[in-house]
Formats: sequence, C-alpha cells, structure tokens
Amino acid sequence: MMIDRDEMQIRSAFSQIQVDTKSLERKVRENMNTRKIIKPTPFKRTGLVAVASIAFLLFLSVSVYAAAALGVFDRFITERDPVFGEVVAPVEIYTVDQDIRVDVIAAQTFGYNAIMYLSVHDTSGQNRITEYTSIAPMLDIPRDEDRVMTLGILGGGEPLYFDQETGTAYFQIEFQDATAIPNAFEIIIGSVTFETRRLEIDFPITLSNLTGAPTMPNPSHISNLDFPTWCAEYVLVPSMGENFPAIHGDGWISGAAIIDGNLHVQLVTPRSEMTELGGRIANGYTISGVMLTSPDGDWVVPLNQTFLQVDANLRGLTVDEMQDMSEEDWLEWADTARYHLNEVVFPIDVTALDSYLLTLTGMFEHSIAGNWSMTVCTGETNAQMRASTDAVAIGKATIKSITVTPFGVSFSGSIDGGIDEGTFFFVGRSVFVETPDGDILIQEFPSVGFSHMYGEDATFIGFARGESPVNVSEVTAVIIGDIRISVE
Repeated sequence: MMIDRDEMQIRSAFSQIQVDTKSLERKVRENMNTRKIIKPTPFKRTGLVAVASIAFLLFLSVSVYAAAALGVFDRFITERDPVFGEVVAPVEIYTVDQDIRVDVIAAQTFGYNAIMYLSVHDTSGQNRITEYTSIAPMLDIPRDEDRVMTLGILGGGEPLYFDQETGTAYFQIEFQDATAIPNAFEIIIGSVTFETRRLEIDFPITLSNLTGAPTMPNPSHISNLDFPTWCAEYVLVPSMGENFPAIHGDGWISGAAIIDGNLHVQLVTPRSEMTELGGRIANGYTISGVMLTSPDGDWVVPLNQTFLQVDANLRGLTVDEMQDMSEEDWLEWADTARYHLNEVVFPIDVTALDSYLLTLTGMFEHSIAGNWSMTVCTGETNAQMRASTDAVAIGKATIKSITVTPFGVSFSGSIDGGIDEGTFFFVGRSVFVETPDGDILIQEFPSVGFSHMYGEDATFIGFARGESPVNVSEVTAVIIGDIRISVE
C-alpha cells in the first residue's frame, strides 16, 4: 500500500499521542448523569464518511484529554511556587520510555535563553526516582556557522522539589545559547540518573612493598616542546592488572611503582558507552583517579598526570600516527579504543612510605538510557524584551548588543587580546539594571563564554541571571561594571 509523506507524518503524529486514560475516565464519571445515558444504535459508515468519523473521534479524544489534563500547570504553580512561574507558559506534554514518564509542565523562551519546568516519575512501581535523581536535557535546534557555541544548561543536577508521596521529582532547567532560541524546539533527554555519589577506596597495596617498574615513552608527548604538567615524557608500561589486587568496580590498577623517588600510580577504566541521544547506562562503580595524603595530613600535589585513550591492547596512538591518519581512520580507531589510561606521579619521601595514605577515587552511578524527546512550543516574547544595539567600549571589550529579559541581561561582543585576555576581563564587573526606584543587582559574576577567535580578537556572549523575574518595562539602562548603557 502506497502512503504519501503527508499521511506518514499524520500517522506518526497520532502514534505519539499519549492519553491518560485514568484521568479521562475520572473526568467522564464526574461529569456524566448516569440516569440519562442513551446508547446510540450502531450503524455502518463507508467511504469518506467513515474516514471523517474516525478523524473526528481522534480529534475529540485529544480534545477531551486536553480538558482532562487542564490544571496541571495551575496546580504546579500553586503548590510549588517556582521562582519564574509568572513568566512561563503552560505546555503540559509528556512522554514515557523505560517506564519513566517525563512531563514538560511549562516553558518559555526569551532571546538567547529558555526556561523549562519538568517532572520525572517512575511508572513501573520500582520507586527508582528519588531526591538524588538528575537529568541532562539538550535542545535540538538548527545550527549553522553562527551557532557554534552553547553556554550551557543550568539545573537538572538535583530536583527543584521531590514529592515523597508520589515519587515525583520536579526540575527547573535553563538553557543559554549563542543566538536566539526559537519558540519551537525539541527537548531531548538521553538518560535519567537515579543516583550518583563519590567513592573513596583505600589503595590495596602497602607503598613500601612497591619497587621499580618498566616505563615507555608517552605516546602523546612531543619532544622539545614545553608541555604542561599533565603530560609526562614517560609512563609505566600498562598491564591488565594481574599483578595487583582487584578493586571493587570498573577498572583496575594497571601499574604502580617507586621510580627516582616518585610514586607512579596508573589506572585503566572502560570508556563510557554513549547512545546517539547522549545518554548512557551506568550501574556500578568506576574508579578513575587517585589522591595522596602526606604524613602531616596534607594533600600531595602531583608532579604530572597523563590521560590517554587506549585500545584493547592498552596501546595509544602517537602524535605522528594521529597526524598520518585520515579523519575516517582516526574515528574508526577511537570507536574501538574503549579504555582510558590515567597515570599520576607524586613526589614522596621514600623513607616514610608507610606514613602516606593513597586513596583511589571514583563514582557510583545508577542510570538508564532512553529516548525522552518532545517538541515544545512557547509564545512570542519579543514584546517582553528591551534591547540596545549601540556599540559600547568597556576597556578592551566592545559590547555590540544587550538584551534585557525577565531572566536577566544577555550581552555579546568582542575583545582585544583574544580568549586569554577575555577570560579575566569580566571578573569583578557586576551587572545591574537601572529603574526609577534605583539600581537592581542582577548578578555579581556574569557567565561569559568565548567562541570565534579572529586574530587577536575573540567574540563572546555573556549572561547575568536574576534571582527573580525582572520587570522589563521599568528598566531604563544596564550597568556593567561602571559603564551605563541605555536600552530602548
């Protein structure tokens, strides 16, 4: 049977409709008069009449569901009183995967920023959602050469609120991007993390029992080049850990030795397996680092630390090998190189080895991968923003645009001296908005990210977020440091 593209899209849209039958049934029972039920006589419909009837019934079922779901946003605003509740709009859509239901309750976009309120609930009855649950959503929006940078995501690390009675975690997620976020976008969650905690395990070998061990050239080291401390010239020859006690969790001790009065500790850990949506499954312990405490109880600063991606034979590519490979060959090798090697070198007093405490560090994580994707549509908010497009010089920086939104202040421009100069430029330059009632501090330390670098110039975008919604209509100017910039 031939199906054209429009029909396929319609079928796909209908297939994604989620109907809360319990709520629907409850609403029907509450509103119908059971003493006046009239059952229509069944009859047959054929041709276009039948198609029209089916379409009407589908439309009716969606409309009834929407009516049944009405009030989710209002209840959330009333019960949780979120900080930015007055500037977001109800969305009320949800999706279910891996028995985890994710609801988008409300959202709104303002220029470079978007905010969203979500809830996460375990429908399986396993009570996997707790106050330790976290999510890391992404926005799927069109990108071109001008959309090369995203400042990041705020929120999601811990719930805004956890409802113990229902086992539901609520989140406030904020997005910051390099250009305006459209009013319609797709949110993608690739995994839900149920629990994450830091691990510290005692090193299972007495340091005084360690001796020397063979070394080899560090594959990533380039001779005659002044490398920072994280890249040593030599590393221990890695092993599969057969000479060391097994440690609890993923990874093993691939080498440990005292060489030239320094303590070398080398670990190998499996690479995290990521899905196409950026999610991953993790159920256990991963040991990834070490720390050393001196006899006086102070932490010992490493002399250097080396990180390598290695293959099943624990071999990493040299710089020359990488340069000689095509991009396709390198990506193929990287896909099969499923281990990370981490070697740390500490200065140590070899006469007091038993007085040092060496600790393996890592994480315990329990998460599940899935596909929680939804298209979110918000209203037009240009009328709720004020802007200035006049170029203003602040020291070596030139601010080319400023936008005031209910979230705070966004600004962008370029800076002489490149990224190194710009990294510290905005330190100490607080952002205020000027109103008839006085200046209001938006953020003491605005977040600033850099992208393109043109010679000695670097382009940047910054954001200062308010603790509560800004009354944009009262703002007459933005003050960055000691520079006042009028807004329209």
